[in-house]
Amino acid sequence: MRQRGRHAAPRRSGQKARQAVALVFTAGAFLAASQETAVADILDGSPLNGQLNTDQEGQENLDCGNSAHLVRINVAKTANQETVCADTDGHTHRRSGHPGGPQAIGGTALGPQINTAQAGEQNLNCGNSADVITVNVLGTINEQTTCAAVARDHADAQGGFTGRAQALGGTSLGQQLNTAQTGKQNLYCGNSSDTLTINLLGTIRKYTRCIALDKSSRHESAPEHRGHALADAGQVVGVGQNTAQNGRQNQTCGSPGSGIDLPLGETKRDTRCTVYDASGAAR
Repeated sequence: MRQRGRHAAPRRSGQKARQAVALVFTAGAFLAASQETAVADILDGSPLNGQLNTDQEGQENLDCGNSAHLVRINVAKTANQETVCADTDGHTHRRSGHPGGPQAIGGTALGPQINTAQAGEQNLNCGNSADVITVNVLGTINEQTTCAAVARDHADAQGGFTGRAQALGGTSLGQQLNTAQTGKQNLYCGNSSDTLTINLLGTIRKYTRCIALDKSSRHESAPEHRGHALADAGQVVGVGQNTAQNGRQNQTCGSPGSGIDLPLGETKRDTRCTVYDASGAAR
């Protein structure tokens, strides 16, 4: 079994930035041409399957490719799951319905739970998993998640107030991932809180790429004031992962977690996080 997590430096050269942009469009083309076969999810769509709760405030905040299942089974099949989440033109712009900032609050789930609150811009929460039981027998599971936020246009940043992001766990029979991000280019990607993975004479590959690039020329007319990020667990039977990221370019990527792996086959995990900010906005 091989596990690898890569934490990119906060600054990247222009060449690295161009390579990252090229990766986004290559992944998109691959997704369009691929045929997706999902892994069988026992009790899919029922309350036992877990919860995904998300609230966002700001622009180019991405939350995709995350998994919270009670049981996943693959027997003697090849299951390919490709997820590409990209914003290269600023179309992702959301406003939370909660005064003071986004709130992702878990309910009651007879399964795992992922709660995500994002405030600011280019915060990414992608390719994380909180599956209770995964069984792969004589099969192949390929999962690839690409998350990319790219800003290129000239703009004037007006400053102002970025609300408080709160991710609060509910009650779950299964692990919880509670992630709150406030600020810019904070990444939480490719982390595992899986409980039990049984890989019997099969292959499991999980690849995650998270890219946040700001190549715009911007000038802030006033300082920006940010609320604080808060992540807290509720009542959980299992592991609780609570992550609060404040400010800029905080990265938590590729954590293998504390789950149990029975690697009687080949298991590969690879996570790469890249941030690059060449904007003229004040820090």
